[in-house]
Amino acid sequence: MRTKALLLITALAVTAALAQTPGKGPGPGFQYDQSTETTISGTIEQISTVDAMCHAGTHAVVKTDKGNVDVGLGPTQFLTDQKLELKKGDKVEVIGAKAHTQKGEVFVARQITSGDKTVTLRDAQGVPAWPRGMCR
Repeated sequence: MRTKALLLITALAVTAALAQTPGKGPGPGFQYDQSTETTISGTIEQISTVDAMCHAGTHAVVKTDKGNVDVGLGPTQFLTDQKLELKKGDKVEVIGAKAHTQKGEVFVARQITSGDKTVTLRDAQGVPAWPRGMCR
């Protein structure tokens, strides 16, 4: 009886661990359109944290030579785990694509470079690099 219980617990633990793989899509409410991917460069004007489903998400307003761009980066905890520390005044280069969300247009970041630090947030198809269900 104990062996069966131990096997059941182990199977559940392994299943939960395997479920922590990258997600199947770019996120709720939008599709990442590779055909519109571009690179923007500029200075961070503002950093904010917004509630997004089950986690806090980080957005940055980047001042470019063509105006301000609202950039959706990803879960705040993921950025912290990657040791990406952004602040107002930082110069950044962001590869991403425009997306239409329920709250308007946002530039969805696939990769961001600040100083000598580059963090890949999504793959070329827009699939997030963070574990699915990252709720902290």
